[in-house]
Amino acid sequence: MDVPQETIRLGKRCFVGNLAWKTSWQDLKDKFREAGNVVYTNVMRDDDAGRSKGWGIVEFETPEEALHAIQTLNGAELGGRRILVREDREDRDVKQADGAGDVPRAPRPGRGAGRAANGGGRGAGRGRGGPPEGTGESSGLQIVVQGIPWAYTWRELKDMFAEIGGVERADVVTGYDGRSRGYGTVKFTTKEAADAAVARFNETDLEGRRLAVFIDRYQ
Repeated sequence: MDVPQETIRLGKRCFVGNLAWKTSWQDLKDKFREAGNVVYTNVMRDDDAGRSKGWGIVEFETPEEALHAIQTLNGAELGGRRILVREDREDRDVKQADGAGDVPRAPRPGRGAGRAANGGGRGAGRGRGGPPEGTGESSGLQIVVQGIPWAYTWRELKDMFAEIGGVERADVVTGYDGRSRGYGTVKFTTKEAADAAVARFNETDLEGRRLAVFIDRYQ
């Protein structure tokens, strides 16, 4: 059965997550030159300590190059980590050009089947290229979990955070082939539980992989 396709409008900018702490804007630029002409890169840093926040922005000369970067560099290795590359949902060009026909669209598979029928147990892996799309304002209830063991499904992810309590749902992101992308999201019923999950699991090891856990900025 064919899976219905959603589309997302792309601008010239890409969001890049799961960066190694030592990765600089120059490292980012050098890597993304593989996909096209990079005109701007930035690695976000903590205002006080100056430490990398583990994510950054890359801007290309054209939307086509940004799309090529998403298609070819998502999951690539940089600084010893597999990076997450998706559209930058805060791209002003996309917001201003909404409804224009000359901006390329990237295919996005629909949500996977197999969610449990009731309550917090739902959340089979979504076939999306990045974290679920939100309103642009964080509720503080949802976390992003990067570095999940490849064999993990939403069930294992949910069970992992069960000790925190208040898990409403869990999702593991999958690709077109149905395989895990190695990251997902967990939504809690309270902000306190979400904060506790970040404090408990961020930068911990799980089955040979290093987890990066942080509050979802888009949900």
